[in-house]
Amino acid sequence: MRLPPHERDEFEARLESLFGDKLRPVEESFDAIQLFKDGSFAMGHLGLMLYTNGYNLRGTSTRHPNGLVYHDGENLFGVGYFSKEDAPAKHLHIVAPKGAGKVAAVTSFIAAVREAGLARTSVYVRHLPPEDYAAFLDAGFAPVTKDPWHPVAPEEDETHPNRVYYLDTILDQQPDGGLRVRNLPGAEHRRYKSKNRLAFRRFENFLRRNDHLRFRIRPYGYTEPETRKARAVVEGYFEARREQGTLVGSTPEDYQALVTQRPGGHNEQDYFAYLGGLFLPDGEEIPVLFFAGERTGPRRASLYCTMTMRFPERLTGVLKDSTGFTAIPQYVWLTVFQKMWRHGIREVDAGGSEVKGLDDQKRQLGGQAEKTHWVVG
Repeated sequence: MRLPPHERDEFEARLESLFGDKLRPVEESFDAIQLFKDGSFAMGHLGLMLYTNGYNLRGTSTRHPNGLVYHDGENLFGVGYFSKEDAPAKHLHIVAPKGAGKVAAVTSFIAAVREAGLARTSVYVRHLPPEDYAAFLDAGFAPVTKDPWHPVAPEEDETHPNRVYYLDTILDQQPDGGLRVRNLPGAEHRRYKSKNRLAFRRFENFLRRNDHLRFRIRPYGYTEPETRKARAVVEGYFEARREQGTLVGSTPEDYQALVTQRPGGHNEQDYFAYLGGLFLPDGEEIPVLFFAGERTGPRRASLYCTMTMRFPERLTGVLKDSTGFTAIPQYVWLTVFQKMWRHGIREVDAGGSEVKGLDDQKRQLGGQAEKTHWVVG
C-alpha cells in the first residue's frame, strides 16, 4: 500500500518546524551517531537508514529518503513514518533510542507530536534491549500485543531474536594466519555442528566443477555500475521470497538507502559493504550477493543486508554442473566473516527475523539469541 504523494514530506516538514536543528537527515548525522554506538544492533549509520528510510512505499519521503535522526545533545533516536501493510493509517516510529534520558526524551517527543495533531495513531518504539524495554513499560508504554505491527510478525524483524555470531566459535585461526571453518561447539549445535564446514566445502567443490567461472567478493564502492548490480541482487532476493510465499514485512525499497548512500567513514573500518559475482570467461559478471554492515563497537559489527542469489534455475546456460551451488549462502556468510575477522571484528549481530524459517537459518549458522523489543505509545 503506497501512501498518498507528499504525505510523509508534509509530516516531516511539520516535525522540523517543531524540533528545529535537533532533527537532521541520517546521512548528516554520522558524528552524532558515533557517540551513541554501544554494540546494539540498530545504532549505526546504516541501521538507522534501514529502519527510518523514506524509500518504503508505505512511507515515501522525497525530502529525506535516508530517514531522520533526533539528537538533543544528550539523547539520540531515529524517526520514521509508515503505514501497515493492510491499513492506510500512518504511524510514527522511534528507532533505537539512546542516552541517559532516552525514556523522557522519547516521551516528550511523542507528546509534542501529538499536541501538534500529527500522531493520532499508535506510536512504535523499537530496537529496545531488555533493560530499556522494562524502562519504557515502567514509564507507561504498552507491549506490542496492544497493537501488533503485522499479524504474522508483530515486531517485524524483531519477532524472532537477533542472532549474534561469536567468530571464535565459528572460525579457527591457523599458524600461518589463515582461517578455517570449524565445527560448532556445544550441545545446542549437536544436530548441525558440521553444517557450516560441509557447506563451505560443497561450494568450493562447485567452483572446481565449474572452472570456467570465477567467483569474487570485493569491497563495495557505491559507484553507479555497482549500485545497479547490488539493486539486482536485492530485487532478485525479494522476488524469490515472494515466489516461495515467505515474504513478510520488508520490501526491496527498504534497502535502497543501503545500496545507494555511502555511510560515513571507510569501508572495512567503519562499515563493511561487499558485492560479489560470478564472472564468465568473457568478463561478464552475474551479481550474486550484496552484504552491508557497520562497526557498532571496537570488536562488534551489525549486518543489515545479507542477500545472496541462491537459485541455480536462474543461471540456465551458465553452469556446467549446479551440484553444490545451493551452498552459496553459507559460503558467502563465512567468507564475509573471515573478511571482518581480519579487520578486528569478533562478534557479528545479524539482526532478527520476521519468520521462523529465516531464524532457523541464522541459528544453524551458529547465531546466539539476543532479543530486542517494541513498545507502543
